[in-house]
Amino acid sequence: MTADGGIGFCHDAVPALLPPGYHGPLVVALDSNVLIDLQQHGAELINAADLEVPEDYKGELLALGAIVDIWMLRDIRFIVTPRSRTDAKRLSERFLATRGPAVDALAQSLAFQCGDWSVPAPSEGSLPALGSVTGIPDGADRDLLLEAQAAGAHVFLTRDEQVITAASVEGPVLRILRPTGLADELVLGGVQLFAGGQCLAEDCPYAAFSIPAPDLGKWSGLLSIFEES
Repeated sequence: MTADGGIGFCHDAVPALLPPGYHGPLVVALDSNVLIDLQQHGAELINAADLEVPEDYKGELLALGAIVDIWMLRDIRFIVTPRSRTDAKRLSERFLATRGPAVDALAQSLAFQCGDWSVPAPSEGSLPALGSVTGIPDGADRDLLLEAQAAGAHVFLTRDEQVITAASVEGPVLRILRPTGLADELVLGGVQLFAGGQCLAEDCPYAAFSIPAPDLGKWSGLLSIFEES
């Protein structure tokens, strides 16, 4: 836990997302499809612009925008694993042509930091598996889940219906959620921009937290991949 990330979260407030006894950042691994959503629609979301997309997809994008709003001021750590980093480039020619280098910058600026902002990002090098995945074939999706689990993520954020409905992860707990699912869990925990999501017990590290906002430098990597609308 570090003040640079903003106010974090406690298991007792959001038990569906965090392990028992946990106080700290909510670590969210981004699937390649979510990275592409952010690149293509992020600017529209933060500017509250109209989204000209099908209604079901619009709902997921609006939920993603709500999560980004919370991320800006709270200690949510978006991480990019090696497979997600390469798949996001491979899946969209426009993504590769216009924002490929920005994905690399994003991976660096969203470095996996549960206690030290200088810790290298999980997008660099290999991540030894800590568990196993069943219910889906061998391939990219399985690799993405294993990498997210190995990086210490609490949530794997995706819109891949097969992964959401069929994948089962053994080992360290990893929730597989679509953006609407994560947004709903945060609402249930009373999470707001400057409050909620903490237990505030006597031994809670956030009970006397004196820095409500994060180091705003954490915004630059993510915002750099947004396309201009």
